[in-house]
Amino acid sequence: MGSRPNTRRSPGLHTSAWTREQIAAIAPSPATTIPLVTAKGVRRLGADLDVWDIWPLQDARGRVVDYPLGRLWMGLTAPVLGDPGLRHAHARIWLLKERDGDFAALGPAMPDGFSPGACEWSGSSLLRADGRTVELHFTATGDRATGFSHAQRLFCATARLDIMGDTIGLKDWTPPVETVVADPAWQRAADGVDPAPGYIKAMRDPAIFQDPKDGRRYLTFAATLASGAPIFGGAIGVAVEAADGSWTNLGPLVQSEWLNHELERPHIVYASGRYYLFWCSQQRMFAPSSPKGPTGLYGMCADHVLGPYRPINGTTLVAANPLSAPAQTYAWWVDGDLDVWGFVDQWGTQGLNPADARKTFGGSVAPKFSLALDGDRAEII
Repeated sequence: MGSRPNTRRSPGLHTSAWTREQIAAIAPSPATTIPLVTAKGVRRLGADLDVWDIWPLQDARGRVVDYPLGRLWMGLTAPVLGDPGLRHAHARIWLLKERDGDFAALGPAMPDGFSPGACEWSGSSLLRADGRTVELHFTATGDRATGFSHAQRLFCATARLDIMGDTIGLKDWTPPVETVVADPAWQRAADGVDPAPGYIKAMRDPAIFQDPKDGRRYLTFAATLASGAPIFGGAIGVAVEAADGSWTNLGPLVQSEWLNHELERPHIVYASGRYYLFWCSQQRMFAPSSPKGPTGLYGMCADHVLGPYRPINGTTLVAANPLSAPAQTYAWWVDGDLDVWGFVDQWGTQGLNPADARKTFGGSVAPKFSLALDGDRAEII
């Protein structure tokens, strides 16, 4: 993967706005309501292990790679702590195996002390054309030498996929290389200095996408706008890879100035000749002066990978937790087959703030659901 990142801008980029009018038009609908999670749907990977954001090992077409022993995934994990909110400061990326929706934990994806960060946050992974090389894009958070903070940087490392019978692992890791850096012309640096408690700046969640039309590769990532107030300026950044393997930060693909603080886990799925850009956000991340959207999966679609993007369903809402359990699941990933994967967050609370968050924290992969796409519209099926 390449050399030094740069921050040149592209005249081909069309920045689209996430607007108040789109959010104000949201109305509850069975077509956009995620089924209620029950106790049967909370299937933990282990009594002492929490898991949340997950993503598949995908091929260049965005499909989940399938092996006889199962499909490979990665996810954020942490030891079970009294307060599940502390997990972010202990997050490690683990390799997971999935068969028919049942997941098993295989252990850390990268060796101890390998990441430049004090911990590892979300990313994406790709199996290269040789069928053996796994490319992992991830967020290094904090600093391995000085400890945890909310400072975030984007890295890539590769490993050799090693399958021996029913045993699978990643070996021969290459040193992590920083890919995309924040561009001060449009971004606030995610330097670990928070503008307000609970509202951290973003430079995270790199998601790899290869355009099937010309083979060019892009990274989308969560970002924070430099303009406006230091909070409620969430954005989705996009970078393109050059022939030498370096990445160019093109600018914001979607911006939500004065509307929402976090557009998390953005990723692109190509389907039926269109580009579908998905992200997730929580209700509490909408600005007090704006309409409030639910905690949910949002999206836009376009005819070109760099936009302009149009709101899916006219409102951007693709899927939301039910009104009776508004925080039951989160951090959704849409795979190339339009199956949607998230994690069980605060479930069974009936919309109340529980006195003991640990008792109601799922810390497990949520039951999947699927989408049907029809042009600019999407519904849960």
